[in-house]
Amino acid sequence: MKPVSHLSVSIIVGVATFLTTKAISPSIACFLAGWLVDIDHIWDFYKNGCRGFNIKRFVYAMENGEIKKIYLYFHSYELLLVLVVLCYFTHFNYILSFTTIGFAIHLFFDQIFNPVKPLTYFITYRILNSYNKDIIFKINSKKLSS
Repeated sequence: MKPVSHLSVSIIVGVATFLTTKAISPSIACFLAGWLVDIDHIWDFYKNGCRGFNIKRFVYAMENGEIKKIYLYFHSYELLLVLVVLCYFTHFNYILSFTTIGFAIHLFFDQIFNPVKPLTYFITYRILNSYNKDIIFKINSKKLSS
C-alpha cells in the first residue's frame, strides 16, 4: 500500500479512535503507529546504496531495480507479537494498546493490498531469504509500489 493510502487510513482510524475514546492521546498514537511504520522504507533505500531520498526518487529506485534487498524492519509480525505481549504485561496500557492497533492495521492492509507472499511480513522469513526482493514479493520488483 502506498504511504498516502496509509496516511488516509490512519487519519480515519485516528478519528474513529477519538470518537470512540474521546481522548486525543490514543488517537494520535494510533494514527502515528499506522502511518510512520513506513519509515523503514528509507532504511531500505539507503542500505541499497541509493542517495537523495524523496518519494519520486524512491519509486524510481524500486521500478528500476536499484533496491535489491527488502529489509522492512518495522513491517514485522514478530514486532506485532512483542507489542501484544507488552500490552498484556502492562495490563493493556491505553497508549500502548492503541499504538499496537494502529501498527496491526498497517500490517493488515499491507498484507491484503501489496503483492506479497503470505510470509513476507515475518522478519524471520526475510532473513532466511537474505532479504531478496525477488523471493519475498510475488511479482517482479519493477512493478512494486511502496
